[in-house]
Order: sequence, then structure tokens, then C-alpha cells
Amino acid sequence: MQPTPPFIACRISDNLPEDVSLLSATLQAGSKTSQAAEAGRLITEASCDLIDSFFGNMIRHMLETTGDPGFREAHEVIEEVKAKLRHYLGWVTSFFSNERLAPVVLHYQGLLVRMGTVEGEQAHLAFAISPGLAREAEAALTNLRDPARADIKSGVEVLIRVIEEALEPLLYVPKQRMKFNFVVDKTLNGVIAVTNALVFRSFRKLGTQLPPKLFPAVADHLESFLHAPR
Repeated sequence: MQPTPPFIACRISDNLPEDVSLLSATLQAGSKTSQAAEAGRLITEASCDLIDSFFGNMIRHMLETTGDPGFREAHEVIEEVKAKLRHYLGWVTSFFSNERLAPVVLHYQGLLVRMGTVEGEQAHLAFAISPGLAREAEAALTNLRDPARADIKSGVEVLIRVIEEALEPLLYVPKQRMKFNFVVDKTLNGVIAVTNALVFRSFRKLGTQLPPKLFPAVADHLESFLHAPR
């Protein structure tokens, strides 16, 4: 079922909704066989798909097209973030019983939807954003297409706010439901803070280097994820 606008929807692997649904059904049925490894694999796959869909593929394409060092640095940061996700998501899920994983997997299952596209129905990960932020995002995207008003810096700041709102359903809610002990929770909070600082610094730097001729292409790419009320 498609969520109510405004929301962000990112393309993910088409196998994920079915795989997560099967895992969730296994956990809800009370299976005694540990599902920790499978849960870690699927959550990690969805997270990396999300990053590639929203940022990685665009940055990689621009790097291949221009060879610009700024895109190379951004690409390296994105790959570093994905490596951290693979390490820490696998690490934290390995600790838990099926009973503690069940509500987390059920939460992620609720974020996976199939949506119609020009290529037919495809799997997406979707999450709500606030109406105010959606309006700001639409205004920022419109400005990027207008050479007289284009301001990539304000667009980057709106993008960062979208990421911050996305962290609530994608990281903070699942983290709360896993009920980590103090040491693990503090470790993860530190990793999240350091990763955010790394990503945001890279995006702000890239915003000062992005050629204006690429602004409309960036706007088109980002707008494809935003579903606002019409």
C-alpha cells in the first residue's frame, strides 16, 4: 500500500519485499531457528540500496562523466558509509534472539512498498517527511532549475534535513525496538554521529564545487524521490 504524501520513496532490489515478508512471517510464527544472520543481511541490503538509489548512483555517474575530484571524494565517502553499515548492522543483529528481532523486521516490512513506474511495478523503501520540509524541498528543486535563482547551498541544507528526518524511521525507531544495553547503544550513537558529520561535510563541500550546468540534472534526480501532495 502506497503511503500518504508527502513521502520519500527510493528504489530497492525487487526481491526485498518478498524476502523481508517471509522473514517476518517466520519470526511472527515463533521459529526457534536463529534468524539473526538473515535479518542482518536483508536490513543491510535495503540500507545500501537506499544509499545507492538516493546518492550513490548519481555521484558515480557524475564521477564517470566528469572525473571531477569532488565527485571522487563524495563517492569514497558513500562507499565508506556503506562499509560501516555492513559491519555494524551485521554486528548488532547477531546479538539478538528471534523475539527481539521480530518487531524490528516488522517495522522495516512496513516501509517496503511496490509502486508503479514507467518500467512497471517496482520495489521501493518509503518513509514520510513533514509537510513543511516537503514544501522546502519543492522550492529548493525549483530554484535549482532557474539559472537566475539557483542556489545549491540551500538545496544541500534541505537535503541534509531530509536525511535527518529519514534517520528516525530508518535507524532510531529500529534501534529503540532492539532495546540495546548502554554500551551498544552508546557505540551506535557514536557511529551515527561520526557518519552523519562525514556525509554532511562531504555534501556541503560538493555543493561549493558542483558546476551550475549540472544543477538541473541534480534537481531531476532528487525530485524523482519526492512524492508531495498535488
